[in-house]
Amino acid sequence: MKMNKTLTALIASAGLGLSGHAFAAGTLSNSVITNTSTLDYTVAGVNQNDVTSQVDFKVDYKVDMAITATAASGNAAPGETISMTFALKNDGNLGNNSGSAAEAQSFAVSVDDNGTATHTPISVNFYSDAGLTIAIPNNKVTVLPDATVTFYAAVELSKDASLVNGDNVEMLVSARALAPSDTDGTTFLTQDLNANKNLDNTSLNTSYVVFADSATGTDSAQNGIITDDFLRTMSTAEFTDPTDPNTAPKLGVAIINDNICDENLTSANTEDYSTGGDEVGTCPSVIADNKANYRPKAIPNSMAKFTYQAKNTGDVTGNAVFFTETLTSEYQTNSLSAATLKVGPSGSLTSRTLSPVADLPDAVNEYRIDSNKIEVFIGDVAKDEEIEITFTAIVE
Repeated sequence: MKMNKTLTALIASAGLGLSGHAFAAGTLSNSVITNTSTLDYTVAGVNQNDVTSQVDFKVDYKVDMAITATAASGNAAPGETISMTFALKNDGNLGNNSGSAAEAQSFAVSVDDNGTATHTPISVNFYSDAGLTIAIPNNKVTVLPDATVTFYAAVELSKDASLVNGDNVEMLVSARALAPSDTDGTTFLTQDLNANKNLDNTSLNTSYVVFADSATGTDSAQNGIITDDFLRTMSTAEFTDPTDPNTAPKLGVAIINDNICDENLTSANTEDYSTGGDEVGTCPSVIADNKANYRPKAIPNSMAKFTYQAKNTGDVTGNAVFFTETLTSEYQTNSLSAATLKVGPSGSLTSRTLSPVADLPDAVNEYRIDSNKIEVFIGDVAKDEEIEITFTAIVE
């Protein structure tokens, strides 16, 4: 007799098991997820033995983090040291070897310019306390999954000469994931880009590293680095034309004498025969008919009087202010003379007594005339104060 067996039921069921812990950032890496499938069926109404299948895999390590920078309000001067506060959040899922407990991830932190070299800080030191007394060794900040660590920095701002009052100095704080083997903040974590999670038991039982950080500022995504940019507005001294804060200090020139006006003209002369001068219309060597109307001309052996005017329109005092003028070869050698200096608030400048020196001036009110060059050490010039320097030279 031929026996005909009928398959009356075929039921497949699957069960999932997890060995490990879950956090807001997700299941910890190295956790083992057990997947079990069961095939339950009958033959001719008789239950048969279940057929079970199982496959396990380890959870991979997703590297993810966020950083924010907070600076105290107010402007700063070039070279000033400011205090910064940073918050680094670990959104990763690093677990221990069994996935049974969270493991902290270490990050190398740094502050640099945000693409403009003149904004590069002079120095940066990181601290674990707001009082800036406990230094962070090797600039390594360690954070557990789902946790945020606040740390601090003393940032000595750039004092590049190109920075002017009101400039925004832009900087960038970065945090970069470090490898477990790192000891000094220089060995960075790498990701397993080419690793496949497939039926191969080796790959399924390996926890791989993958970067999931977002793009921030000038930094690209998924590179194990997170950044945040911040800036500080410069409050510095700035010297401009006293009558126009949008233009450079004014260097004016007037021809105040010539050898037609005074045939005995030398560099020692101080008379001003130009319009507005104290001796206007009284040239000693001009014929009587022309004397009242003659004004000196820019001819060979004429005297030029230079007037330099500047105002500190910045927000802070300008220190060690130093004036230099080098005349061209069209002036007689060693004809520079009659230097004067006035400093003070607008409308009430005070004359200063200049002291000649043989070496480079390095004290307030010192000056040196060296052939065709004049140098004046003015010293501090406070906000809203003006400078006026005059001197003469004879055209060749």
